[in-house]
Amino acid sequence: MSLLPLDLIAVPWDVERGDTGAARAPGELAARGFPARLRATGREVREITVQPDREGSSKTERVAEIGQGIARAVAQARAQGRFPLVLSGGCLAAVGVVAGLQSFGDDPAVLWIDAHGDFNTPESSLSGYWDGMALAAVCGVSLADLREAAGLKPLAVDRAIHLAGRAFDPLEIANIRRHGLELVAVSGLASPEARERIRRRAGAAGWYLHVDLDGLDPRDVPAVGFPEPAGIRLDDLLEALSPCPPPAAMTFSALSFDCATAEEAERTIAACLRLAEAFAVRE
Repeated sequence: MSLLPLDLIAVPWDVERGDTGAARAPGELAARGFPARLRATGREVREITVQPDREGSSKTERVAEIGQGIARAVAQARAQGRFPLVLSGGCLAAVGVVAGLQSFGDDPAVLWIDAHGDFNTPESSLSGYWDGMALAAVCGVSLADLREAAGLKPLAVDRAIHLAGRAFDPLEIANIRRHGLELVAVSGLASPEARERIRRRAGAAGWYLHVDLDGLDPRDVPAVGFPEPAGIRLDDLLEALSPCPPPAAMTFSALSFDCATAEEAERTIAACLRLAEAFAVRE
């Protein structure tokens, strides 16, 4: 493996909001030295920030513009032989990441690490929060207007696999069963059969690793907006994914440093560095 030059694509938005702890997290990562520590490993790092062009647009238009900006940045990184690492306030950035990979010419599969299902629709969601519909949007099940405006061609559900989930809405579970989304629970990630299924998904050209940091155990990544106990330990995740070839793109989402102590912030950034070192590479 060798290090790839890296594009850190900051998306300081939590759906359409820029004033939440999650939206501020990409800037906090930069302020706390994350890019500098990546450079200290000998890696060349370029920093990019995605912002919508029209401040007065509707929610759908603004979120679509953010997705379009992510797509352009991801496609450009791929075209230049760089690794796109998207630091996002929320999981909805995945719509732009997948659209960007498709624009470049990849036919991606998705490994989705998240404590939450992100497979809601407006009808099934208890909160109406679009971020909880992100994987459903990628798979063509939800938020059609946004998906189409961002330029995403829906992935077949059998090209996605959801890992480490443990907090699902009741009607969301019905969506998952109806559409056949494959789930691998934290306890299942140790099984050879599950690891082989993960490896097969990651065999797709230009596969995408989506990491909502609350999918990991809070002991390793405490600075998240919606922590859930009993997540996968970082060492176990790295071991489970070690047979996979390097992904074409990766997202870190749903961090929040607003209530984190200095020690918790440092623990979280150290985990992000280990993930980047493991996956932002060339075989």
